[in-house]
Amino acid sequence: MAENKIHSWFASYINFVQRHLFLTLAVILLTAVGSVLLSSKLSIKGDLKELLPDNYQSVKELNKALDRIGGVGSLIIVAEGPSFDANRHFMNDLAGSLNSLPEGTISYLDYKTDEVKEFYEKYFLHYLSAGDLSELYDSVERRIDYEKLSKARLFVNFADEEPLVSQVEAIKERNQKNYSAPVQTYENYYGGEWGRMLIMIVRPYESNLSVDRARGLISSVEDIVASLNPSSYDSDLKIGYCGNVKSTVEEYDTLKKDILSTAFLCVTLISLAIIVFFLRVRIVFILAATLFIALSWTFALTYLFIGYLNSQTAFLGSIILGTGINYGIIVMARYVEERRKRREHAEAMKFAVRHTMSATFLAAATTAVAFLVLLLAKIKGLNQFGLIGAVGVILCWVATILVFPAITLATERVRSMVRAHDSPKRRSAVFALLTRGAVHSPAKVVAASVIIAAVSIILVVRFAPNSIEYDFTKLRNKTSVTSGTEALEKRVSKLFKGSMTPAVVLLDRMEDATPVCNAVNNQNLALPEADRRVGSCYSIYGLLPKEDAGRNAELGRFRLLLDKEKDNIERLEGDLKEKVYSIRDSLKAPKLALDGIPLALTKHFEDQYHQKGSVVFINPRAGMLLSDGRNLISFADTIKDVKLEDGRVLHAAGASMIFSDLVKTIKNEAPILTVASFICVLIFVRLVIRRFQASSVVIISLVLGITSMLGLMALFKIKLNFFNFIALPLTFGIGVDYAINVVLRLVREPTDEFEHSLRHTGMAVILCSITTIIGYAVLIFANNQALASFGMIAILGEITCISAAIVLAPALMVLFRKRRLVAEFEPAFASAVSEPSPIEAKPSE
Repeated sequence: MAENKIHSWFASYINFVQRHLFLTLAVILLTAVGSVLLSSKLSIKGDLKELLPDNYQSVKELNKALDRIGGVGSLIIVAEGPSFDANRHFMNDLAGSLNSLPEGTISYLDYKTDEVKEFYEKYFLHYLSAGDLSELYDSVERRIDYEKLSKARLFVNFADEEPLVSQVEAIKERNQKNYSAPVQTYENYYGGEWGRMLIMIVRPYESNLSVDRARGLISSVEDIVASLNPSSYDSDLKIGYCGNVKSTVEEYDTLKKDILSTAFLCVTLISLAIIVFFLRVRIVFILAATLFIALSWTFALTYLFIGYLNSQTAFLGSIILGTGINYGIIVMARYVEERRKRREHAEAMKFAVRHTMSATFLAAATTAVAFLVLLLAKIKGLNQFGLIGAVGVILCWVATILVFPAITLATERVRSMVRAHDSPKRRSAVFALLTRGAVHSPAKVVAASVIIAAVSIILVVRFAPNSIEYDFTKLRNKTSVTSGTEALEKRVSKLFKGSMTPAVVLLDRMEDATPVCNAVNNQNLALPEADRRVGSCYSIYGLLPKEDAGRNAELGRFRLLLDKEKDNIERLEGDLKEKVYSIRDSLKAPKLALDGIPLALTKHFEDQYHQKGSVVFINPRAGMLLSDGRNLISFADTIKDVKLEDGRVLHAAGASMIFSDLVKTIKNEAPILTVASFICVLIFVRLVIRRFQASSVVIISLVLGITSMLGLMALFKIKLNFFNFIALPLTFGIGVDYAINVVLRLVREPTDEFEHSLRHTGMAVILCSITTIIGYAVLIFANNQALASFGMIAILGEITCISAAIVLAPALMVLFRKRRLVAEFEPAFASAVSEPSPIEAKPSE
């Protein structure tokens, strides 16, 4: 009854469109324009923290860090050239120009260590251990005695005394980590490779930059660099940029470029497929206009209810397009057939929609269910992906029912779609071999399917322990990793003595700095040595020499020696005298306090409100790559909760914690979401196909398709990551449609008509799959490697599910018929299904 009311309403709608075509088109156009305007306001947030819920501890702590210290980000300018003199002259001039930028543009810049070196030269003795001080004391004492004896008339030098200059430098080098700048230097400039690479660290005034402000900063710096003309310093001088300010902009631009390029490629390939199938260019325009309006509705609603796209949802346009166009293809195919039967335009449209509406809605609903299962995920990015995807496919169906008829009837007034001399297309025999095998050798097909399933299961079981992708370099921007910012950053990171992006703990009181580092070190040492991932924890107090009674005693002994021998010291000459003087000056320096440490060192521990000592930095163990997710998870687990002796718990913040939560959540939720999706699809199939045997054929075909997909993933070693695993639940919902279509068609046919039906409907089923495959295939060409792996998995699922639908499902139907398993329910089932399968709606000639 309800179905008849819907068909009656649609017939009235078509009559209205016929009478008021231009009014209908105007309303559709207005909704499209309004939707496009709203969609254009969508921003893209590529930060991975946008994928996690706001109430996650890692997200809350990172947001606090961004608000208070602006993160730990920077823009790093790299000058590479064969001449150190040219490089340093350029850096000096660049620093002067950058300091002239408007106030509020940059907080500070670092590129040389003059102030730091002067400070440590003055206090270097205070950073030496008691043992090194004792060794140095003995050397100085021996050298003074040596110089006194050398003045004696009968002095004979029987041994070569090691120069004191060399000894001082050796001791300094041994203790360099205790009193040097955090970046490797060459001749007081940040850099390495004997001065052939120098770097400048520019800290933005607001490190939590929006993409536009980050782009503005980079543009300002690039303009200044261009005005200095690097080639005028040295023809081979090259300037590069890295740091997360640069990578943020690069990732965003790559994301937008990927969206546009994949969307263009998707539209082009789908258009070619439709032209080949229908042999009419006009149909491409009609379907494209329908889908464009549906997508504009989808993203307009996304703007109203979410406000932005993330790195997962940004590519839903291609996915929705590849799936949603199937409904228009089905209706158009039936409409063309009815027009060939010389039905009048409006009547042909009524008939086409009436006989495809339920089937296309079931297909859209199945896909929407697969998307909606993602709402069960804790990850916010997956929730949004599921919601937008479900709304998108349903709106594609709505547009097919409401927009598609209006546009089609409008084009018919200009020129008839079917001309009088049109003849049906010739029958296709592309799938003759497959259909013949399915119908005439069903047992062999089923046996081969069982073997494929068994082999796939073996491959999956062997691959399962290594099925999670822990190498994060395989999830990043491909161009950036191989030749762009990421590649340059790898080289620059070797100059840093700690991590370029350490984890941080924010402090309300500077006095908590030492207890925090003690707690971090204790938590790290409590683990087995092989599991320790923390390398160092340093606070502003780490800039001060550690209290050491032995050192104080040696310093006192040193002062007495130099005071006693001051007359002999005055008679020393050259470098020897200079080194002893430097030791004397260091001994005279007052006791060191935080106020005496230069701003060049303390500013790293300040927040945006200039509160000194408000940040503690935690570095991973030297040589340990956080690009390996297992290391990253261990590192994050060690430091995420810092338990102080007084019972308070502070939390670390940083990209490590975000990545760790993403990986762990996916690892925990992927099986749950996959099983939930499968159960939902089972229930849905059971509701649609109310007979056990027929629904069993559909489920068996789906299971084989999914098993084969997993087997191919194992064979090609395609691992699951925080993005591509979505392909598994989606394949359940999308892939089952093909088996449903085939079974609903064959259940009404006598067995001896199976081969004929399959041969002439195979291309129609394949076309629906091809458009979906194209929607996925274009993602393979994206720079984002996580997205490309998603496309690859989804394609494998499409191929295996469509293969199972057109080969295994018919074979099972034949076997069931032969064994009379469905003989009794055929009439009942045929009457239960009130309208033909969508496959019957497709042109078979």
